[in-house]
Amino acid sequence: MHRESTHHSVDFGRLRLHGWALLSGVLVLAGLLFPWENFVQLVLKHRVLTGIFFVLALMTPELAGYFLLRAVRERAVTQTEALVPLFYSAAGVLKLIFGVFFVMPINPVATVYLLGAAGLAVGTLLIWPQSPQIRALLNGRAFRYSALGAIVLTLIAGAWLFSLGWAGRPLSFNPPIAEFVVSSQTTKVGEPIDFDASSSHARQGKIVSYDWDFGDGIWHEAPAPHGAKVTHVYYEPGQYEVMLRVTDDRGEVSTAYSLLITVSGETGLEGIFSLPENISGMAWDGARLWVTDSKNRVLLSQTESGWAQHPLPKEIQWPAGIEWDGQNFWIADGATMTIYKLSKENFEILSQWEYPGTIPADLAWDGQYLWAIDEVDSTLYALDPRDGRTVREVKLDQEIFPRPVGIAWDGIALWVSDMHYGIRRIDPENGRVLGTMAAPEGGSYPIALAWDSGSQGYGRLLVADHDTKKLYQLRLKAWGKEKPGKGAGVTP
Repeated sequence: MHRESTHHSVDFGRLRLHGWALLSGVLVLAGLLFPWENFVQLVLKHRVLTGIFFVLALMTPELAGYFLLRAVRERAVTQTEALVPLFYSAAGVLKLIFGVFFVMPINPVATVYLLGAAGLAVGTLLIWPQSPQIRALLNGRAFRYSALGAIVLTLIAGAWLFSLGWAGRPLSFNPPIAEFVVSSQTTKVGEPIDFDASSSHARQGKIVSYDWDFGDGIWHEAPAPHGAKVTHVYYEPGQYEVMLRVTDDRGEVSTAYSLLITVSGETGLEGIFSLPENISGMAWDGARLWVTDSKNRVLLSQTESGWAQHPLPKEIQWPAGIEWDGQNFWIADGATMTIYKLSKENFEILSQWEYPGTIPADLAWDGQYLWAIDEVDSTLYALDPRDGRTVREVKLDQEIFPRPVGIAWDGIALWVSDMHYGIRRIDPENGRVLGTMAAPEGGSYPIALAWDSGSQGYGRLLVADHDTKKLYQLRLKAWGKEKPGKGAGVTP
């Protein structure tokens, strides 16, 4: 008995078409829930990521449209597959809307992105007449009713989402304008330079924040009005592009405004030295450097031949910070939450009192009060050395200082280092940022700071990095109440 075998051929064209349609559908649905505004802000801070994002955003739908065109021209399509061009047209329109309202206000380079989105929408519309099935479907009454119903539902859903506040910000064609002037487009290494963005303005509403990029790895985002005027210090010669974006109270972000700054002179990085392991605090006594070892619970002093080791009292379990007041040492214990005063001769405990914060990170002495920085609360405490009483409590901006770990006094103001956002100079009265500076060699963990007073307004900021195990010696200018960068300066 002859049995005829039946073979079912696999239509790879249809499988490919369905695969691309499914992938694009998943991307569009995921895009509805994705925090696009925050993502774009991140991407546009880096030019390389901007280019990659635009290329990928264009590539996926365009490739899908290419395979769709081949499938339509090479064979007839079913009525189900005939809906795919409509899907791609809708995807192009969504990309176009996203580009206009979210990308263009931040970066004009998005023009290429918008052209690609418009091309996708129009191109797929031109594909439709290529197939009799598509023409029949489009001319059918059911399709017209379905299309009308889809449009109505989309409008209702959009109005509902906006009423719930799902949109990150109101749609607007009037983003704010970012502008700034600089005290001089040429400066010297180690000298402060002023930036003034008071001329920035909002077309609607008012400016609420300023986002600065100083071109050396430091970003500084601060609320109005303080963020309008900032000071920055460069310790390496070169040319830097400083960029500013502003945000208004509607959430609209301006396009970037930029100027080139030329920094001349020899490098301000005067020296790089090796540090012991497990450093947690650092102090300069005017002649030599002292550091604390948190793991071995010892005090180390720098000598010509290396590091001399000094045992600490047994009460000190985790020395987190150290400072020298001219006569005695102060050590903050992160385990017992206690601050100890030690004699210089034999490191005996002279006095002790409870630390007022959560976890102390470092100490500084301003000639009258002992300052402590809290790495959890992002708070500065000015403590009376006689009884440990909190004389002043200054709360820092946790967006700028999510984890402050180092502090030093330059004779006029405080320097504070954060393990995420570099080093900043702080007004001891209110915690306002007076100046910014990048961590040396891109260091991400400047765990301790100290100041070595110099002359003619200059001094040396000592930066200890936990990750590189190095000490960086930076020559900087300490400026006072006068306009930064002007006058003879103040000797710390």
